[in-house]
Amino acid sequence: KNAEIAENLLQKKMISSSEGEDCVPDSNSFRQVISAWTKTGSRCAIEKTDEILNQILNDFPNIDPDASTFNAIMTLNLRLGRVEDAISVFNKMVAMHESGRIGTQPDIYSVNLLLKAMTRQRQHNQRQNLNEADDLVKTMEDTYHVHPDVQSFNIVIDAWSKSKLPEAVSRAERLLDVMERRCRDDSLAAKPDSYTFTSVLDSIARSEHSFHRAEKVFHRIEKLFQDGIVERPTIPVYNAYLNALVSSGDVDVLDRVESIFANMITERNANIRSYNTMLKAYSQFRYGRNGYFSRPLKAEELLKKMEEHSGIPYPDGYSYTTVINCFARSIVDRKAKKARQILDKMIQSYAAGNTAAKPQIYAFNGVLSASAHTHHTRFPEERLEAFTILVSTFLLLREWTEPNDSTYILFFQACERLLPKGHRLYEQVIETVVYSCVRDGQMSAKVMHALHNIAPDLAQQFEKIDAK
Repeated sequence: KNAEIAENLLQKKMISSSEGEDCVPDSNSFRQVISAWTKTGSRCAIEKTDEILNQILNDFPNIDPDASTFNAIMTLNLRLGRVEDAISVFNKMVAMHESGRIGTQPDIYSVNLLLKAMTRQRQHNQRQNLNEADDLVKTMEDTYHVHPDVQSFNIVIDAWSKSKLPEAVSRAERLLDVMERRCRDDSLAAKPDSYTFTSVLDSIARSEHSFHRAEKVFHRIEKLFQDGIVERPTIPVYNAYLNALVSSGDVDVLDRVESIFANMITERNANIRSYNTMLKAYSQFRYGRNGYFSRPLKAEELLKKMEEHSGIPYPDGYSYTTVINCFARSIVDRKAKKARQILDKMIQSYAAGNTAAKPQIYAFNGVLSASAHTHHTRFPEERLEAFTILVSTFLLLREWTEPNDSTYILFFQACERLLPKGHRLYEQVIETVVYSCVRDGQMSAKVMHALHNIAPDLAQQFEKIDAK
């Protein structure tokens, strides 16, 4: 409504101007109307802003729309996912400037919007797009006469970090090198900030490089702080560092992670993500005398401290789910029961008002996984206990959420491992759950494969029904 009112006022102004009245629209008049339309966020706003911009170009050669006018249109295009159109708007601004309309010159915000658009282009040209964005952030001073700011670098570093390309880490680190070199040589140059550092560390975490690489980057951050170039590392930077160490997969990293986490607690630099990352570290497989296993007892101990809520973050859904999965991956006795106890605590916490602890499908599937992986036990009664927990958890699940295909795969795997074939419950339970799976629309190829392993005749029966 406001955009329409603004446009009507502009039209009246133009009519008055054409009739000789001293009421001539200027660049600010058009900018205000375009801004009003872009704020609506609607798709019709694209047509309106294009129409108004073309009107300036064709009917008002003496008016130069400024950078903020084009920036508003580019921002709208990016918000609506029209990446190519955003680039086209930028190119139109450059063409106008080169044609002699001096007031129409890109500013740093314009170039940063261009960088965002370049890094969001189609995935099949991802490497080329990122290389071009990488080149632009280093050459924009010569090309568009603007100095790159920290956001310019962060846009491209973040894009490399999330790209999953094999060279992502080295390219993110190289841009950090450029920033460090520039700010050491020029005090006015863009300095790396918390977002810069977390993006570089996140790229290492995603690539699963050795933890030594993450340590090297963090030591650089500490050196930059000691030299007075950047601010003290923030909690998000420490969290990204922890996560990079944990994600490395190195068997010797756990002691290092515990040491850093302990220092964060001492310095009151830990938040819920810090605690969850430490729980994640305990849930990873670590090498021991009997093979790879997680550290569920340490995870449970940390979770209890969080539940006591003595000046530390209260556990959320991720916290509980991670500990459940930690038990599922472990070699401890009666792990199905212990995983279910954590799930029950999670439900109690949510019922007591901890809305962040609402159980999701992953928590229930974690208990099912713990049941399915109880088959190595020497004790038949533990297998029976695990089967009882399997069924009760499967039934409880529907009170909170809907099962997915992983739910059924885990259930079938557990039946195969916990119930001997020929057991009076074997066929009955499986057939009942299969019909439930079909009703839920979860009979995927993976579920059918799992069903083939435990009840091939039943699987063939459903394949024939599906074929019809």
